[in-house]
Formats: sequence, structure tokens, C-alpha cells
Amino acid sequence: MRKWLFISPHFDDVVLSVGGMVWELTQRGDVVEVWTLCAGDPPFDKPLTEYAQMLHAFWELEDDVPYRRSLEDAACNRVLGVSGYRRNTVPDNIYRYFPGTDEAVVKVPEDNQGPFEPDEMYLVPQAADFLRKNIPPGWEVVIPLAVGHHRDHVLTRKAAEKLGIPLWHFIDFPYVVTNEFNQDDFIPKDAETFKLAVSQQGLQAWMDGFACQKSQIVFLFTDEEEMRKAITKYHAAGHGATLWKF
Repeated sequence: MRKWLFISPHFDDVVLSVGGMVWELTQRGDVVEVWTLCAGDPPFDKPLTEYAQMLHAFWELEDDVPYRRSLEDAACNRVLGVSGYRRNTVPDNIYRYFPGTDEAVVKVPEDNQGPFEPDEMYLVPQAADFLRKNIPPGWEVVIPLAVGHHRDHVLTRKAAEKLGIPLWHFIDFPYVVTNEFNQDDFIPKDAETFKLAVSQQGLQAWMDGFACQKSQIVFLFTDEEEMRKAITKYHAAGHGATLWKF
């Protein structure tokens, strides 16, 4: 039996990228936990940007959005058989402001994938400290490759790399299909690989798990039917079933 800790930038990233693999791991008797790094509350002393307000309207979660998303995440993890899940207090980048200013980090959608600014680097040791203090010894730690360069995915990877241990990596979906991706740019040729076939039951759990993330379906897809078709197509292409360690 192995113990796996998947570090997710947001509540939906692990299930969307490797939900079938997570289910298969739990079914074979491995212990799996999923921790969400950017799950903190918006700052109490700053207004929501117009972009954040627009997202809230899409998500239809009313107030206390991170908490309500955490409830969706809990339902999702139950479907996947995850034994534990935890949320860190770093806010999603849509809620962040540059330190000491009234300038929002993300004002328009394109800013989500902007370069990780030097003024945001203070978040890296903060997130790394959370991981260092809480990850039990002997666990396999899995993080996103940060395909697509989303700020929070980059933050997650940078923080985990501060641990100084070998890390497993998964490819970020949907960014791998919406951005130009060259595997050699992200994965060393000598990286260790771990493959686990995702069965039809695993595919069903993958889709059912993401269906629990109701607020994100209409944001990322037209509707649940399109979501299921997209994950099925991704699975058929052999994706979501491999991790790389380096």
C-alpha cells in the first residue's frame, strides 16, 4: 500500500486532470489525500474586482464562495474515494492584490496566466511552510506541471519544489489542450514514470467526481454533457493516467 498526497492549486484541478487515476489508486487499496493550496478567503479590506464578481455570478454560489466550493470538493473527493482533504489559506489569484497597493493581481481573464510577479514571491515560502509542516513522512507527493502557466499552478509547483524532495507531476487539464504543449519543455527525458490504466469504472468516477464541482461546469464547459464528452475524449487519448517523478 502506498500513500499519495495530491496538491491541487484549486478545488477542481486534481479531479479534472487525474480524477480517474485517483479513483483507481483508492480502489487498489492505496491511501490518497487531496490538499487544495489556493483556497483562502478574499481579503476583508479589499473589494472584489469586476472579474471576480463576474466569476461569482457564473458559479452561482452567492456569498462565502471558498467555503461553498470546499463543500463541492468534499462531495467530489467522496466519489473518488479520497480519505482526506485539506484547504490552505492562500487566496485564489482572483482575490489577491499586490502587497501594499490597491492593484489587483487579476483584472481580466488573461491575467490568470500572466508571469508570476516578483511582488507575489512572498507567497511561495508561505505555501511551502504549510506543506513542510503538514506533509507526513513517507508519502508520495504529486503536483501539477503548471502547463498553461496559471499563476496558482506556478505557485503550487514553486512551493512544493521548496521541499527539496523528488516530486511526482501530472499534466494540467484543460490547459494541455488549450495551450501549445511540448512535453520536453516540462518533463526531463530521464524522469521516472508511473502509469495506471483508468478503467471504464474509473472514467465514470472521474466524470461523476467533477460533476460534484457544479460551480465550475458552466465556467469550463457549456454544460455537464459537454464536460463528460471532454473527459471521455481526454481519457481515450491516453491522458490522465501517467505521473512523472523528478
